[in-house]
Amino acid sequence: MLEHIAEFTTWPILTGIIVGYIANRIMSGEGKGCCINLIVGIVGSYVGAFIGSLFNVQLLGAGYVKNFIFCVIGSVVVLWLWKKLFD
Repeated sequence: MLEHIAEFTTWPILTGIIVGYIANRIMSGEGKGCCINLIVGIVGSYVGAFIGSLFNVQLLGAGYVKNFIFCVIGSVVVLWLWKKLFD
């Protein structure tokens, strides 16, 4: 039971950190730290899913690589909007 809970919570957190790190490297050339990367990755995942739905791209059951790419795209959009609004 505990193994299932650990697996269920560990992979989304690690994926969020990795997605946020990649998006920060694309936008500014450097990472911002684990917490900021995690927040950017999580918010970017939702934005990426929204972008996928706008273009009528089926992401549910589409595979890890396709979902990962849309998460990175969404995170880059989040960082771009953040720069436009607050810089």
